[in-house]
Amino acid sequence: MPEKQRNLVLSNSDDSRRSFMKKGALATGALALGASGTAMAQEDDGVFGDLDDAWKALIQVDNFHPNARFTFVSGVIEWSPNYGDVQDSWFSDYNTYQIRWLNTDEVVPLYVAHDANIGEYDEELGFIPDADDDQNQPQLFEMNQEWTPFSDNNRLITVNASPVSEDEEDNILDTEDWWQNTE
Repeated sequence: MPEKQRNLVLSNSDDSRRSFMKKGALATGALALGASGTAMAQEDDGVFGDLDDAWKALIQVDNFHPNARFTFVSGVIEWSPNYGDVQDSWFSDYNTYQIRWLNTDEVVPLYVAHDANIGEYDEELGFIPDADDDQNQPQLFEMNQEWTPFSDNNRLITVNASPVSEDEEDNILDTEDWWQNTE
């Protein structure tokens, strides 16, 4: 390879390596900032839903929105993901549901622990209704900002969620109309 081409390749390689290192440093800084924010949120009572009613779930990392609110828009779906290193037996402790993120209107799967108290899906309404307040409005949940990797699979994470307080839920649903029966 001529010297000029070799220098150009080495220069581009150095630029790529520097760019990669900068991005890695930024990502590490963001993780550290996120971890400190998580610790601060834990200390602030009432920031994250009702911790007594919190439950565990799995979600694909691309579908995770920390601190976002959502509602269930399906009953249990007979489906489990098939990710090479994830054994089906691991999903025997989870039920697959579809949730609707309120901040993006996106509908994604959520794998909820069997023992989670989320309520019963009402097929006529198209959501899980709020059992404690108005039976004709959806129960809203909030995703915790903390997460942990699910085993050695980099596409799934373990998360916690809990119901949104009744007052906050009413305030949110006053500005949302997707859930209201328009007949």
